[in-house]
Amino acid sequence: MDHVILVGSLAMRAVPWMIPVFTIGIFIADLLAPVGIAVSILYVIPMLLTLLSSRVYDPLSFSVVATALTWMDLLIKPDGVPLPYAVFNRALNTMVLWVIAIGLMWYRRTQEELTSARVEQAHAEGLMTVAQEARDRADRDIVRAVVRREKAEEQLVVSQLRLEGIIESAMDAIITVDEDQNVVLFNRAAERMFGCSTQEAMGRPLERFLPERFRETHRHHIHTFGQSGVTTRQMGKLGTVMGLRSNGEEFPIEAAISHIAVEKRIFYTVILRDITERKQAEEAIREGERQLATLVGNLPGFVYRCQNDRDRIFEYVSEGVCDLTGYTTDEYLVQRSTSYGTNMHPDDSERVWQDVQAALKQHRPFEMTYRILTRLGEVKWVWERGEGIYTPDGSLNYVEGFVTDVTERKRAEQLLRQSEESHRRLIAFSPYAVLVNRGDRIVFANDQAIKLFGAVRANEILDKSLLDLIHPDHHAVVRERIHELLEGMQVVPVSEDKILKLDGTSIDVEVSATRFTDEEGPAILVMLRDVSERKRLQAQLRRTERIAELGTLASGMAHEIGTPMNVILGRAEYLMDRVTEEPIKKGLQTIITQVERITRVMNQLLSFARRKMPERRPLDLRKVIEDSVEIFHERLARNRIHVEMDLATSCPLVLADADHMSQVAINLIMNAVHAMPDGGILRVGLASENQMVKLTVVDTGHGIPRDVIKKIFEPFFTTKEFGQGTGLGLTVVKGIIDEHQGSIAVESEEGKGTTFRILLPLASTS
Repeated sequence: MDHVILVGSLAMRAVPWMIPVFTIGIFIADLLAPVGIAVSILYVIPMLLTLLSSRVYDPLSFSVVATALTWMDLLIKPDGVPLPYAVFNRALNTMVLWVIAIGLMWYRRTQEELTSARVEQAHAEGLMTVAQEARDRADRDIVRAVVRREKAEEQLVVSQLRLEGIIESAMDAIITVDEDQNVVLFNRAAERMFGCSTQEAMGRPLERFLPERFRETHRHHIHTFGQSGVTTRQMGKLGTVMGLRSNGEEFPIEAAISHIAVEKRIFYTVILRDITERKQAEEAIREGERQLATLVGNLPGFVYRCQNDRDRIFEYVSEGVCDLTGYTTDEYLVQRSTSYGTNMHPDDSERVWQDVQAALKQHRPFEMTYRILTRLGEVKWVWERGEGIYTPDGSLNYVEGFVTDVTERKRAEQLLRQSEESHRRLIAFSPYAVLVNRGDRIVFANDQAIKLFGAVRANEILDKSLLDLIHPDHHAVVRERIHELLEGMQVVPVSEDKILKLDGTSIDVEVSATRFTDEEGPAILVMLRDVSERKRLQAQLRRTERIAELGTLASGMAHEIGTPMNVILGRAEYLMDRVTEEPIKKGLQTIITQVERITRVMNQLLSFARRKMPERRPLDLRKVIEDSVEIFHERLARNRIHVEMDLATSCPLVLADADHMSQVAINLIMNAVHAMPDGGILRVGLASENQMVKLTVVDTGHGIPRDVIKKIFEPFFTTKEFGQGTGLGLTVVKGIIDEHQGSIAVESEEGKGTTFRILLPLASTS
């Protein structure tokens, strides 16, 4: 049976996804099948599955969906399908579906009506069963009542025995006396308390256990109690009474008394408790409170107890509050002329309130520092620690805590912070990177040092050896300086070294170091300054001076060599027209070719040395690039170089000289052509990037070695074979880009080509 129920449960869970899966599958099959096959009749299968659904109208809903899919399928069929036959086929299928759907709904309703009838029948049978059970229960109760009376009599005897057991085992003394106050009951606790046996106490007056001076008062109290009509007095209501032991020793007791009338006779029962130990404990507590009061009075502050309100109204406060605030305890506790909440500094009171409430909400202590205003208007800093005192049910009862003056400590901390801040700023804004080396380990690095070594956090540098950050070529020199400092030299001369950044790159730095000693022992303070930019500028200055000298030399050479070269070229061309011997003509042609080459070199030198100042105007760089590529059209085709241009139509104008930009484009394209002697792809791109215009020239040629890339912009440096170039092309390009406040970068890998990226400023839109 359980197996059947499990299968049914799985089927019910599978229905929600089986119906759509079958429906989609039938739709696709109908769409792919010929018109002559009535696939849509298969919609009956998922419709039958709706019987497993809990909703009555699911067959009707599914009929609507199946009808829509059946006719939608006809609309999607390609042209040429015999339409009348298809319409008849689907109409018949639709009618069958609706007949089955109506039949399923009638079946579901019939089943529900049968189920309802069965439920009502079962309900009626249940009521009859309940009535029969109630009758049987009543019969059992009658029998049980008879039995219960017999048991009650037995329990009365048991209760009497149990009462005697309770009296005898009670921790308190229990004594019962009659109207004449003679003892009629004396339990074991009473024997121990008074040192008297039950046999000795029975029949004797109760006064025998009281000191003489209390007996008259006791008789009067018993008489008054008997006449009052009150049947009992609770423990402690009679006050503290003294008891008398058999050996004559007096001791403090608390008593509770009650009386009862039995057959017109009155009996008094007294319960007595020896409170000697409690009295001793109270004396100890009072002594502790006295000592605590003395201690609290000598504290540099005050203790308090208050309700949890914004005014911090004290229920108790020690005398130290007067020294701190200038207000007396009477003003806080008796006169209520001030409250601690009003003494708080206005800028701190809300924060203090929120911090206290957050701590009380989590049932944890709170600690905080804030300011108060004294009676004389003086601002003082105080430190407070307190916590909530809670009732057993967890609700807050009151707040207790301690407050002390920390004004002087705050002032000292502020002075220390100011001193530390001054030193920190000196180090933070120093142009030098500062390291402290102690015991062959770096223990401090300022922000400039973190930046210099390419770190993100100081702990990337700390605990490293100083030599780990120095270039290996300088280790010997650095070791010698460290040795000199540790041997007693205070300062070593400033020097230039190389350091290693965390990424492995090296930079030039200026280093100075000094020795100092603090509470942790000797250490070395190292200051470093990046001089790579200075060295770069020096190299650039030397390069500029070299170029200037080159320009002067080029001008002189052009003047001195130009005229003879023109004469040689003219004579060679003259002879070419007059000789017929082929060997002589070849020789003359060689002369003409070499003279033309010399002339081109001289023209490049003159162009480099006498480059005109740029006339920068808003320029459409796209047109310049297209014209430059067109110049090389035939040569590119001859060298089997395919050109791919990606020039953004919406690219903004640049502020540039048209002739200079044409010279840049031609030089870069010429370099790309030389790099691809066996053919390849030349990609030229133009787009806007970060408020600049980016020109990209990419070739798939032989590439540039890594150690050569940094030299390609130097004058007369070239990787081409002798006679193929002068080494001035990229130098000219770099100079033009620099004059336009732009930048040029190159990336290359041997065998995979080279990429030049140029950034130029935009033309003003105003």
